[in-house]
Amino acid sequence: MNTKVSDTLQAVFNVDLPARPYPGLRPFEKHEWLIFFGRERMADAIVKKLVTKRLLVIHGDSGCGKSSLVRAAVLPRLEQENARAGLRWRTCTAMPRGTPLLNIAEALADIDGRGCDDERVIALRRVLNFGPDAPTEIARLMCKDSGDHVCILIDQFEELFEHARTHGPGEAQLLTQFLIALQQDPPPGLYVILTMRSEFLGACAHYRGFAEAVNVTQYLLPRMDHSDLLRAICEPARLFDGEVSQALAERLIVDAGGGQDQLPLIQHGLMLLFEQHVAKAESLAGTDTTWRLGMDQYQHTSGLAGLLSNHADEVLKKAQTLLPLGSRLVELLFRALTDINAESKAIRRPQTIKQLIAVTGGQREDIHLVVNTFRIDGVSFLTPHGQAPLEDNTLIDISHEALIRCWQKIDDPHNGWLIREFRNGLIWRALLVQADSFEQDAGSVLGAAMATERDRWIRQYNEQWTERYGGDWERVKSLLAASIKDRDRARRKKLLGRLGVVMSGLFLLSSWVVLLITKQNEVKNLESVVNTTRTMSYDLIRNAQNQIQIASTSEATNADLSKKLNDVNTELNVQAEKLEVNLAPRVYLHISDEAQRESAQRLALKLTASRLDNNYNLAVPRITLADSSPPRSVLRCFQPEECASNGVALVNLINRYLQAPEVTLEDLSSQYKNATNIRPEHYELWFGPGVVEPRAQ
Repeated sequence: MNTKVSDTLQAVFNVDLPARPYPGLRPFEKHEWLIFFGRERMADAIVKKLVTKRLLVIHGDSGCGKSSLVRAAVLPRLEQENARAGLRWRTCTAMPRGTPLLNIAEALADIDGRGCDDERVIALRRVLNFGPDAPTEIARLMCKDSGDHVCILIDQFEELFEHARTHGPGEAQLLTQFLIALQQDPPPGLYVILTMRSEFLGACAHYRGFAEAVNVTQYLLPRMDHSDLLRAICEPARLFDGEVSQALAERLIVDAGGGQDQLPLIQHGLMLLFEQHVAKAESLAGTDTTWRLGMDQYQHTSGLAGLLSNHADEVLKKAQTLLPLGSRLVELLFRALTDINAESKAIRRPQTIKQLIAVTGGQREDIHLVVNTFRIDGVSFLTPHGQAPLEDNTLIDISHEALIRCWQKIDDPHNGWLIREFRNGLIWRALLVQADSFEQDAGSVLGAAMATERDRWIRQYNEQWTERYGGDWERVKSLLAASIKDRDRARRKKLLGRLGVVMSGLFLLSSWVVLLITKQNEVKNLESVVNTTRTMSYDLIRNAQNQIQIASTSEATNADLSKKLNDVNTELNVQAEKLEVNLAPRVYLHISDEAQRESAQRLALKLTASRLDNNYNLAVPRITLADSSPPRSVLRCFQPEECASNGVALVNLINRYLQAPEVTLEDLSSQYKNATNIRPEHYELWFGPGVVEPRAQ
């Protein structure tokens, strides 16, 4: 045995403890085999099948632990147990991503420490083009001695099918031919493991002969039993001079439930408990001490899913402190990284840094900051983990779909980021259908209200975002431009008709008022007021009504005139309502604490100096100290069409001016649909308890 091979065999026995006993949400890595417990029987079964079949397809639900099992149990076992017999096993891991064959070539080259050797990588990449002849050539290049064995893990193999859909089937066909040939006529020393979500098994039939190869090599990953889960929780702590109590272990298993997210939730919860109650205590003490985690350290009332959601919220707040608009950018980024599959399940959707910049419209340095905040050690919500430099072609992915399913910001079924993205995608596709009709018939435009709402909506997005839902940005923009033009034309026509009606009504009313003035000395002032009603001022109409009220209560007013005054007053109400439709939106501010008044006044000044998209000025009539207030800050609206248009615009404007709190829109139109005492464009901004802090701008 040569010295190089001997050194390689010895190296597999070098033992270094990881930084912590629990990795968190991310999968285990190969060097963390020391802390991976509970699946020894499965690892034995997989190794036995692999040695016999040479190709093994391990599948199961998302989150069931496929990647961790192979990386932290199977691959280390192949290397270590065979090394004791003098056999050299070398392993590597690749993922299809955007360049499946190149990624495999780089992983193979890295086995010999030549991952940066372009010539070696290119040579291996060319061999993979041989299709069915590739296994023999790969074995010849990689296995120099009779005792040499090479095992390739192709993790998340389902990515190959997405690559074929977006880039064509060429590489997928070559890779499946390679795998079929390996299964049918394996060369000495070469082995391959695939991990794949079970729902993609059907896609294997798209490639001739591949379904047959999968049928004879598949391994459906079983669930861990209760005793295995206890070992996975308790054993790693002992390696770090610590202990997890039996009661806590049992509680974590119950809180995690029996679903597909059980393992990642437990690992993430243990990582947080270790960091909060052990790592911090040791850093303060300055020396390593024994430790114990028990029920006293686990006081979270919403279970492990709530613990994960709260942790993600804390990381989001950190991003908000680093960036003025961090919350919006984080939302857009995670919306770009998530999707809903054909089975209505939430799934990951990896994107490069360049794609995230384009879709979100964020600056490169801001995207880097957000990604780094969510991928640092101790968080690991995004991959690649750690602090390796980010390039434009770096692929960003969510570490585990448990984050998508458990973080309320993403998963809320009514207003979560995932459902928002889904609904907005439907809106774009509906606009594409309407654009088709518009191109066939120029009169097939959006209605006035819809045109206003969609024109405001589209300003949140850009052309790159629409590519996810069919593209054709310019076609939709043409539709919206024509719809807005048609809306404005209809508005002008309607306004002219309304002006005519109002003028006629005011002339008629003024004649009645003149008659009343001549008969009642108490209302001599009314003549000048009525003459000015031709200016169609809402306030003048109200002044006229006040004078009529005075006249109607006078003792000198007879019953006849009193009835006519009431009729005039009723008609004035009708005209006022017509005029009031186009009045500026009014925002009534309600504070829950007198300490909020100064900040509320500063916000009011900013609002009154602003205009909405429809060019309306804003009015803030007053600020009221409320006797009771809602638990969170809300903008209340009372008419459905106003909530969908100016209500949305107002809440966005308010949040733009506020550092804290974040205001949400509360639609009360269903409760007030029959109310007659609410002025059109009436909004109420209620501040809940806490600090009100306008932005410094």
